[in-house]
Amino acid sequence: MKKYYTESKYKKWNTTRSKKTIRSKQKRNKYDDTAFGTPVYNFRKPKRKPDPVIAPLNLCLLENTEECLVFFQKIRKRKSVGKIGRSNMVQMDLSNVAFIDYSTVCVLIAIITDLKSRGIFITSNLPKSQECKQKVLDCGLLNVMYDNQGRPFKRVDTSDLHFIEKGSKKLTKSDNRRISETVRRACQHLSGSGGYNKRLRTILLEICGNSIEWGGTQNRQWLLGVKYENDRAIFTVTDVGVGILNTLKKKPFVRLSDVIQAKSDDDVLRGAFIKKYGSSSQKINRNKGLPSIRTGFEDGLLRNLKVLTNNVILHYDNESNSGEFRENLHFKGTLYRWVVTQESLKIN
Repeated sequence: MKKYYTESKYKKWNTTRSKKTIRSKQKRNKYDDTAFGTPVYNFRKPKRKPDPVIAPLNLCLLENTEECLVFFQKIRKRKSVGKIGRSNMVQMDLSNVAFIDYSTVCVLIAIITDLKSRGIFITSNLPKSQECKQKVLDCGLLNVMYDNQGRPFKRVDTSDLHFIEKGSKKLTKSDNRRISETVRRACQHLSGSGGYNKRLRTILLEICGNSIEWGGTQNRQWLLGVKYENDRAIFTVTDVGVGILNTLKKKPFVRLSDVIQAKSDDDVLRGAFIKKYGSSSQKINRNKGLPSIRTGFEDGLLRNLKVLTNNVILHYDNESNSGEFRENLHFKGTLYRWVVTQESLKIN
């Protein structure tokens, strides 16, 4: 029997059904945007393609730090998210990039993976410069990337990239095994005849344990990366959580002392590397990662040590380059980067 919706009894029924349909569409079109604040509902917004986030010409994080940080912030902003089909996307434009370093690639991989865990995917093109394009391919960036049509790139396996879950609050046996294999491969690459370095493994275990405790990403992962070059191996540990300075648990009397002495953020970060501040978990066996990196650098095992977190970067190999960034410019996370050579392995 045909219903006439102008009649009162059918008019009420039709209104109720319409509301249910609208609520169902709202639920389907919801995506998690906790990285940027409260959840966002896109069902009322037009399905637009995202405006591209254009990378600077020099995308070397350790040389052109401030421009790179601005680029990272734009990628993670809510307004950069658009629609391609039914997917939430951020479009990254690397076409004009002429210089890029391994540290930048590791940070991009960590950011891409973190956004992906929130239901936001990143599309990208490749640099026009053939040298820069090959460097991007060798570093494994495309393993977690999508092209302009939203399709994944073909995977490459020319560098070591290990994601470690932080949910268990401790390193698993599998994590320990992968770290040991990475150290063994690095020693073999540098010496050409195998070998092993227990101290390098201990440093990695300690700093990775630190990252597990202090990290705050949605996907609860940190990234260990190793890039093999002719006469050296570049190590990076990357976490795009909240950063060391925002999670550091200071003892009350130390906090008061810092206020009285008007210590800057870079001085506070240096204090963490000499175990001045307590662990956020207050466990006596924690907070060993930062001091172990510092002593490894002082003893010559780790070279060209850099630490980037929040609004501070430390260049342990050249203190004149260390310092704080301008207001409203910061790195949401932590990056440790150092180099191991054949000579440094012989010393240690």
